[in-house]
Amino acid sequence: MRRGASSPATIVALVALFVALSGTTYAVTQVPSRSIDSRQLKKGAVRTENIADGAVTAAKLSRGLSARIARSTARLRADTSYADRAGYADNAGHADRAALADRATTAGTADSAATAGSAVTAGTAADASQLGGHDASFYLPRSVIVEVPRFSLGSDETRVILEHGPFTITARCFINKPSGDDADVQISTTEPHSAFEGFTANPDLNPGDPESARALIGVDGATGVPEFESSAAGSAVAPSGSEIRSIILYTGLNLFGRPGRCTFGGFFIL
Repeated sequence: MRRGASSPATIVALVALFVALSGTTYAVTQVPSRSIDSRQLKKGAVRTENIADGAVTAAKLSRGLSARIARSTARLRADTSYADRAGYADNAGHADRAALADRATTAGTADSAATAGSAVTAGTAADASQLGGHDASFYLPRSVIVEVPRFSLGSDETRVILEHGPFTITARCFINKPSGDDADVQISTTEPHSAFEGFTANPDLNPGDPESARALIGVDGATGVPEFESSAAGSAVAPSGSEIRSIILYTGLNLFGRPGRCTFGGFFIL
């Protein structure tokens, strides 16, 4: 045999070694399909990043595992729903508090209204006998005010507008007379030595005195022409004590676009 040549045994040994080594290398780098199961996997060997999106579906999971996932999902949803409801409950709590606050406000308002009503009533009750700090005697009683609502008369018509003690007060109307139109108010007395002041003043008014001595107020003018007169100064007293303390009257001719009418009104304070 030539120097450096290998014997057949050596060649076989080398081939066997090469095949052995090649087989091992092939087993490491080329894993046969479906040759690995859960027994060959270390715990935690498969991570999220090792699984493609959509690779694991419910159909690929064992029945027990699918049921556990379903229960976990249900619990998660229940927890989420509870959390949401908790939030709503919190809001509801706010709503309840708002409603309570509103009711409290309403109740407060009602209380205030009741209190205010009571206060007003109490104030009125406390001041029932007073007005502006004065008792009733400070003011004129309603019974001493005699109103004369506005009225009108035609030509030659008269109307008694007040009878008080010895005094009688009468309104008169004269239209289209030789002197024109005239309206006046006259006073008369049944008690001698009475006194009055009005359109004229008579410190000694007696029964039967002429009209010129008894005029309280009067107005005259051309026929059909509007005229108006008012007086806030007048009073009458009698020796027996009867008084008309204030005479406030007005009279007019042909007013309000109504020619041929006399108009009167005012009031007396007795």
